[in-house]
Amino acid sequence: MEADAQLTLTPAQLRRLRIFAEMSDAEIATFIGLLEPLQVKVGRIIVKMHDNGDCMYLLLDGDVRVSQVVDGRETLLAELATGDFFGEFCLVNETPRAADVVAKRDCRLLKITKTAFAKLMAEHPDITTKFLFAILHTLATRLRNMDRKFVDSMLLSRHWGKEKPAGSPPSASGLPPRRTG
Repeated sequence: MEADAQLTLTPAQLRRLRIFAEMSDAEIATFIGLLEPLQVKVGRIIVKMHDNGDCMYLLLDGDVRVSQVVDGRETLLAELATGDFFGEFCLVNETPRAADVVAKRDCRLLKITKTAFAKLMAEHPDITTKFLFAILHTLATRLRNMDRKFVDSMLLSRHWGKEKPAGSPPSASGLPPRRTG
């Protein structure tokens, strides 16, 4: 990752990011002073699972893949695009990173460190409240989607776990027969 010294941030640019949607231009301008613009090339690791984190990232432009590799197998957790963010837990928690984040294409990121966030909290609690509420709103949506996927997988496993009566022929598709009525 390299610093993007050429990028001059404006409130209009940041307003494209959902996390700043409820902030005034003056509030966004205050935030701009806390952000470090970065450029990341396609395929580069931005965040490594288990590393200690001290910042979060906002995707000003680009796409990333969020995944975990366990026992040599990668599990895709999410794909994030322009306007999304990741690493937010590191602003309030000392735990290691929970996943790898890799650039799917060249990305422009905005980095906010834990130190910069603490400064924002101390000097601008009203802006901090709007920022945290925007994060919370997104996290609630992500959690609802994960809950839905979990329930769907539980229902599917229950469906597949049902035993067919002895001697029942398999369906042509290999899938269990559909129940009707």
